[in-house]
Amino acid sequence: MTFLKAFVLGSAVLCAPSMAAGAAAHGTSPSTALESCKALQSSGGGMLSGVYWVQPAGAQPRTVYCDMETNGGGWALVYNSILGINTTDFWNIAYLDRFGRRGRPSLDALFYDGSLYLNGTSYMDVIEDLQGKTVVAMTAWAEKIDPYSMRFVSPQLVSGNAAIYQAQFAGGWSTREFDGDTWSGNCASYYANVTQHYSACWYYNLGADADPLMEDGRVGPHLHSVTAQSLGLSTDGSEYTRVRRISRFVKW
Repeated sequence: MTFLKAFVLGSAVLCAPSMAAGAAAHGTSPSTALESCKALQSSGGGMLSGVYWVQPAGAQPRTVYCDMETNGGGWALVYNSILGINTTDFWNIAYLDRFGRRGRPSLDALFYDGSLYLNGTSYMDVIEDLQGKTVVAMTAWAEKIDPYSMRFVSPQLVSGNAAIYQAQFAGGWSTREFDGDTWSGNCASYYANVTQHYSACWYYNLGADADPLMEDGRVGPHLHSVTAQSLGLSTDGSEYTRVRRISRFVKW
């Protein structure tokens, strides 16, 4: 199989728990950053989902979007693709920029922070359809990520859709100039230069369509419609439906 595809929403407000007067709320500034969203959640205060400062081990403080509710909470947003114009262009990420950052950490904006792959072991993919229904498509675990190939080391499916796990997590990874997928060709260059994890090639795509024309007006993301239906999501009637949002989260 040489093609397969996918879709997701939210807003990013700097959130902080209520604390005693004079106390500095964790995650509200670089100086109050903790190591991860999980650490912030464990610090108490009933933190809501939103944007916080974290400081992974060995890294500088940075803002991340933390989901404090889904699947136990404590998840940091790695990437977010939302339905809109020029989505495909956003995901034309060069190999040398694989650990870079673009966009703002929010569920209502296009966002990517590849450096968060270097911290994580637990992962979660979330998809939102055109009707606003959101599902956890899959959760997975990996020992680490190979910084050269961007393949996950010793990946395991924890729960959810096995096809999405195999194609968009346990498979390879490709950009327009780096072919690391399992197809005989380059999935990224074939599918409008969208950089992401592929097998041969996809069940969801952060930008491109799999129906001609692949760019689909540069509007994405897309999801294989049969897969969407298996997840209980609505479709637009095409074989590869547009969706409202596709997000990947990491926990460490």
